[in-house]
Amino acid sequence: MSLFDDPNYRWRDTFLVLFDDEQRPTIELALSAIQQIGKFNVRNSSESESRLIESITITSSVDLVGLEILYVAGDEVVEEIEALVMELAEDAMLLGNEDSLTQLSAANARFDILHFEKITENSNGPSDDDELMDPGSLLAVTAALADLVSGVAVDPSSASFV
Repeated sequence: MSLFDDPNYRWRDTFLVLFDDEQRPTIELALSAIQQIGKFNVRNSSESESRLIESITITSSVDLVGLEILYVAGDEVVEEIEALVMELAEDAMLLGNEDSLTQLSAANARFDILHFEKITENSNGPSDDDELMDPGSLLAVTAALADLVSGVAVDPSSASFV
């Protein structure tokens, strides 16, 4: 069951990890990298016939978040990467991220990391939609997966490298 379908969670943000498909890890390696960060509960996971990651859904009762990690590859990813490279090129050069831009250009697969907030009695009001929430788990999991696959992490909403 997706966290989108769970009334106890609200989607907040999405980060991407872009990488060479040959670096796609097994589900065990991905879960191990995630569990080294902190205590997450694995709600769901799926893998290919060769035991490579397809998706993982994790939650944390400590910081009240849920993360869905989805593997995506194919022509759609290649087209999106071309658009991202164009979007990020100027800032990358100004900020000294040329290596990340080169790495992004060579990617042909990605992880979509969807960040959800667990709704509590205190966060149920509509005024909370614009409030900032702690992105610690999202940033840590994104970094761990980027390291695992020798990939580059991007926040598409701000068009920046993470």
